[in-house]
Amino acid sequence: MVLSLVWPPLSAASCEGPHVPIADIQGRGSVSPMVDRRVVVQGIVTVDLRHPGGFGGFYMQQARSLQDSDDQTSEGVFVHTQATAGTPGDRVVVRGKVTEHYGLTSLTGVPRVVVCNRPGLPEPVAIDPAALAADDREAMEGMLVTTSEPLTITDTWNLGRYGEVVLAPGLQWMPTQLMPPGPAAMARQAQQDSQRLVLDDGLGRKYPRPVPYLSDRDAGGEQPTLRVGDRIGPVTGILDYRFGQWRLQPQSPPLIQATNPRAMPPARHPLANIRVASLNLGNLFNGDGRGNGFPTERGATTEADYRRQLARLASQIQAMDADILALSELENDGYGDHSAAMDLAGALGAPWRVVTAATDQHGDAIRNGLFYRVDRVQPQAPAMLMDDGAFARWHRPAIAQAFAPKGGGEAVTVVAVHLKSKSCRNAPSAQQAADDGQGCFAPARLAAAKQLGHWQPAGTDSAALALLTGDFNAYAMETPLQALARGGYADLVARFHGREHQTFRYHGRQGTLDYHLANQALVDRVLATHIWSVNAEEPRLWAYDATKAPAVPSGFLWRASDHNPVITDLRLKQTD
Repeated sequence: MVLSLVWPPLSAASCEGPHVPIADIQGRGSVSPMVDRRVVVQGIVTVDLRHPGGFGGFYMQQARSLQDSDDQTSEGVFVHTQATAGTPGDRVVVRGKVTEHYGLTSLTGVPRVVVCNRPGLPEPVAIDPAALAADDREAMEGMLVTTSEPLTITDTWNLGRYGEVVLAPGLQWMPTQLMPPGPAAMARQAQQDSQRLVLDDGLGRKYPRPVPYLSDRDAGGEQPTLRVGDRIGPVTGILDYRFGQWRLQPQSPPLIQATNPRAMPPARHPLANIRVASLNLGNLFNGDGRGNGFPTERGATTEADYRRQLARLASQIQAMDADILALSELENDGYGDHSAAMDLAGALGAPWRVVTAATDQHGDAIRNGLFYRVDRVQPQAPAMLMDDGAFARWHRPAIAQAFAPKGGGEAVTVVAVHLKSKSCRNAPSAQQAADDGQGCFAPARLAAAKQLGHWQPAGTDSAALALLTGDFNAYAMETPLQALARGGYADLVARFHGREHQTFRYHGRQGTLDYHLANQALVDRVLATHIWSVNAEEPRLWAYDATKAPAVPSGFLWRASDHNPVITDLRLKQTD
């Protein structure tokens, strides 16, 4: 005969016990020692996520008087249940099975929640993420905590998709933006990871609408946003672990401090007679140029997406008031009437022309481009293309053109550069990452930088003015930038503003991939260099192709690409 264990139903009498302490369920370490056991537990409801779209349960925490003396075991646990009884501050009793749910210790199979009394919420534990080791976090999993200070937003990539915001004690820089590649840089990156918390929205569904945490802004009444560099909190909520990350499930909407406001493009220097801007377009592809050919290889998936992308980029470029424009990630489809280059020139307006003298026959899907305003500058001699040596493979050929102010005068040779990315896809063994913080293809980027540093454009001499521009896919202290510095090229952003500036963000870290580098002959003609923080700080939510993106106004300036533009004002000698 087989005997089965029958549990009596929970009732008010169950409030008196016996109960399994929550600390025994959590145990020490990341996995509960009581997995798959059925237990009766009592505790205080702290945060309730049984609302529509929520996680289908609530957090409960042991009353202070019943907690054990071991500060290495948590006193909180998540309860999966459809039962509706109990609100935050109630002491309840439940019966369920101990499970590990995506890394979170929880109780499942809980058909009933019995409310015992209402002692009120426990006092939250103050935490400092900068000093909170992994073991300390395990000891507070599922418990009510409060951050001791406001935290800084370092990433909003998943804001529109999952309602998530990555927080840290301060902005996190790519280690190799501020220090040389090597073990110290890798240790800094690991330390940054250990200090992060994900502010969650308590929802288990994609694309929450309305989007949480957006706040009103300045800059002409544009869309509300949440920018990297803003501050949030202090945050009071539950510390939990889901989907491989430590998270805060807030008790109530936290205070958002808009400490990194939007800014319009930098004003042109009053003495400048040439303004050069560069921008990574984020893959501008126009199909066949006749409304068909979508989805494209790397860019828009529909013609409507492409038209939106083109309009957004054109508005942003026009706002910069540049005379010369160096671009990367432009579709490599020639210069014909239906090319992406000609589409962009048309969108920019009548004064704009495309440098077409250099034939670019490389096989990459994207290319560099140079554009200029015919009413402000004039090209000098034919354009040049660097497609040999290090540029014969991996990198897009660099294109160079000399320009002088309209009416004549000194010429500056502007070189549009886009070096191989850090992605490890198809990287041969010699180009694999060296675990020093530079990613893959670092040797290829270094070789290209050395070639650029020694390149003397045909028909010029050492006194020629030269400006290297574009996406170098290397941070400020990495070997390509250091090689160019040794070759006499000055990083103009660092020269005017220091290294703590950014054109790009990746996984919550920021730094410069895009540069304006002046040779020694040009440095004295440089009046100002700026990064316009118009793209990288904004949520992916506003991108032209973001899934289920809220509508934005026509000509919306923000997040037209994923890189920030770099802008330099020059004063060249003019013909009297």
